Amino acid sequence: EIDAATRTNLELMRSLSGGRQGSLLAAIDRTVTGPGARLLAARLAAPLTEPASIDDRLDAVQFFLDETRRCDDLIGHLRRCPDMMRALSRLTVRRGGPRDLAAIRDGLEVAAEVQALLGDADVPVPTEVANASEALIHHEVLRDRLARALADDLPLLARDGGFVRGGYAPELDELLKLRDEGRWMIADLQARYRGETGVDSLKVRHNNVLGYFIEVTPRHADKMGEAFIHRQTLASAMRYTTTALADLARDIAEAADKALAVELTLFDDLVGEVTARAEAIAAAANGLAALDVAAAMAALAGERRYCRPKIEDSLTFEIVQ
Repeated sequence: EIDAATRTNLELMRSLSGGRQGSLLAAIDRTVTGPGARLLAARLAAPLTEPASIDDRLDAVQFFLDETRRCDDLIGHLRRCPDMMRALSRLTVRRGGPRDLAAIRDGLEVAAEVQALLGDADVPVPTEVANASEALIHHEVLRDRLARALADDLPLLARDGGFVRGGYAPELDELLKLRDEGRWMIADLQARYRGETGVDSLKVRHNNVLGYFIEVTPRHADKMGEAFIHRQTLASAMRYTTTALADLARDIAEAADKALAVELTLFDDLVGEVTARAEAIAAAANGLAALDVAAAMAALAGERRYCRPKIEDSLTFEIVQ
């Protein structure tokens, strides 16, 4: 109910000069994640009015203020947490990439660590902390699949390929092996043909016109059996192909395109699984954000020696010392 001009003059989010520095938000923000910072700003922009709900938030702050070591451990975990909400938003509108999937994977890993940290508390856990912790569980299957599927070094765009971890998809592994080790397979074929013909100078070459071909000098032409199909005659060389060489050349040429197509299919499957669990993932991200805000407020209270206000239904406002 505060009008825009009054909000501006109160410098809640930005100072009168337009910058964040000097605002109330900048003075109290100790969050360590993007979602936590956004949640704090949202709470500051729309503060609660129900005493019971305010006390729930203060209980969470009190919990982390009392549990100093647990609070420090929580903040350490949260510092490693990517922005799952933004990654999820990009994936749900089909604008995400492999790194967004990795952000979901890493965020859910942090969520599991945080849940374990809070789950072994030997003191009563306040409602807000318990609710946030509850949202962090039941993500093991998706987290495991993403961990198995995604490589360590990921491209920005799915169409760049190379983001699927070896061993996850045997069909893809075969295509990549053919693409990456094609020259060694050509060398093996060359050695085999040398043995079959007895021509040590036989070479398998490549150009943009013929593709892969077998080349021997004209004096060895009579040693080439029926399996060798004539392609071209030059003054200094005779060129041939074989069914095996043609098949291998075609497979090498197609392997890269096939591998990328398989990767894109796998990417779509992973995105589909993430979007199918979007609500649960968003709940986990919101839970981590709420814990970030509570821990940040506890750190601020400890640093500034803040005392906890007593909230009641009356309109009385009393400050003691």
